[in-house]
Formats: sequence, C-alpha cells, structure tokens
Amino acid sequence: MGSTSSELEGVISIGAWGSRSGGDPWSYKPNTASPIREIIFFHEGGNIKSISFKHQDSFISGGFGGRDPNDRGTSETRITLRTPSEYLKSISGTYGVYNGVADVILSLSFHTNLSTYVPFGRPSNTGTPFTIPMEDSVVVGFHGRAGYYLDAIGIYVKPLNPRGSISLGTWGGPKGDPFGFMVGTTSWIKQIIIRHDSNIKALSFKDENDHNYGIFGGKNPNDLGREAIIEFDGRSEFLTSISGTYGSYVNYASVITSLLFETNLNTYGPFGREIGTTFSLPIMRGAVVVGFHGKSNIYIDSIGIYVRPRTVG
Repeated sequence: MGSTSSELEGVISIGAWGSRSGGDPWSYKPNTASPIREIIFFHEGGNIKSISFKHQDSFISGGFGGRDPNDRGTSETRITLRTPSEYLKSISGTYGVYNGVADVILSLSFHTNLSTYVPFGRPSNTGTPFTIPMEDSVVVGFHGRAGYYLDAIGIYVKPLNPRGSISLGTWGGPKGDPFGFMVGTTSWIKQIIIRHDSNIKALSFKDENDHNYGIFGGKNPNDLGREAIIEFDGRSEFLTSISGTYGSYVNYASVITSLLFETNLNTYGPFGREIGTTFSLPIMRGAVVVGFHGKSNIYIDSIGIYVRPRTVG
C-alpha cells in the first residue's frame, strides 16, 4: 500500500535506516482516522524477515520483505497497541550483514508513550545501531526497502499536538542551564549568530519579525571566539537540520565542539573544531526547524532542535 506525495503533506519523513539499494521501495501510511493498531513481523535467525501492519479498522498492509521461500521465519510476533491511549512515538534498532546480504535490518525496537517493545531480531550488540532521541511525536506510518528481507526502515511522524512541534535531541554534555525557544507558527528563523573557535562559545538567533533569542552561552568574556552570521529568508530557504560534534574542551568534559547547519538549499559550516563524538540526524523530508533547546553556561553544553512539518503553499 503506497502513499502519494499529497497524502504525505503535513508529515515528516525520517530515515530510512539500512540499505540504500537493496530490495524495492515501500511505503505504508494509513488514513489518519484509522491509526496503526498492530505491528506484525517475523524475525528468527538473526534478522527481521518481514513486517506488516494492521489499521484500527483491521485492514492489514504488507508484508514487506519475506521473499526468500527458504528463510521467511516460522513464528509470527505481534505488538498490539492499546489505542487510543497508547501510540507509537519512535523506533530504534540495528542493521548489518545477514546471510551474505549487506545492510538488512537485524533488530527492531518500538517505543510508545506507555512502553518499549524490545528487542526483536538479533541482539543489539551486533550491527550498526540507529536511534533518534525524539519527544512529542506520533508515528503515523513507515517506509523503507524490502526484498528477501527487510532491507531498510524509516518512519512518518507528526507532532502529537496538531499545532505543536517535535523535539529532537539533545546531544552533548549534562551540565549547564536549560535554554530553549520556538518561533511562532507564522514566523521562521532568519538569522543565526555563532561564536566559535575550538568549540561553540555561544549562539543567538533572530526570527522573521526581528525578535531576538539568546545569547545562549558566552559567559567567559576572555574566550568569546570569533563571530559568524548565517542569514536566509525562511521562505525560499529554510533550516532543515543540524549536525556536529561534542567532547572535551579545556576543563570541560563535554561541550559542543562543532556545529553544521543545513537548509533546503545550502550547508553552513562546520563552525568550531570537529573533535569528539559525532552526532547527526537521519534524512528528514518535510521538516522545518522552528527552534532550539539544550543547556548552556560558559559555552554551549548540549543542543537539540524543534521541528514542524513544512507547510506547502
């Protein structure tokens, strides 16, 4: 059961994780009036063989994968959500080589607002892990690639509150004071000011109405680094994602050491110095960054973003 681009308006596509070329593309997104009620899959032998889904109205979509007649799995596993009080908010898992086939989904975990269903497939200490720290979200569908097995999987998400946003992150260290802001529903981020050198010293932002947010960080007057300014109009060019690194700097165990900002048209950065642990977001389509959150004090200790579905037209 596929979905057209018009059906996906108002939805953010995240991922897919796994193979970029194996199997055939697939997409599943039920009508919003009939949410996902059940996830059905086969997973013996160290990978996910196939997956299918049941709507609230009992219609089953899939299975996606399971084309190897000698390795389809024999035991069916079902996760039944206690709708409407329980809803799926994220997934995680691993991908890697199985039976000579590169980059298939080895394991899957499903995270709801009430429970975590883990792990199915191969133990999580093998393969390449994938996860995304995400709050205030509801999964409304899935997509990916499938053939003999489940080659890749991604999710379609919406904000839990129809007029709200989804929180992604944070990445970085635990210290500092919380900060956060979101622009209004009819506004956008048009300017980012970064103070940086061997790490990210401070951040500030301006929206379309010239409202200022910050300065976040920058509490050491003797270590303010140099200033860089990113500007875009927020309509034809808008912020879609961030990535970067975090690690030690001077006497601080974990602060943001570099940042890169991505728009629908350009990439800005990296600013700072790319040392420490890398963080990045999977491919996201249909999203616009509408705010930032994290912790800061002397420097930027941690960072995350707020996103909303991009309004078309």
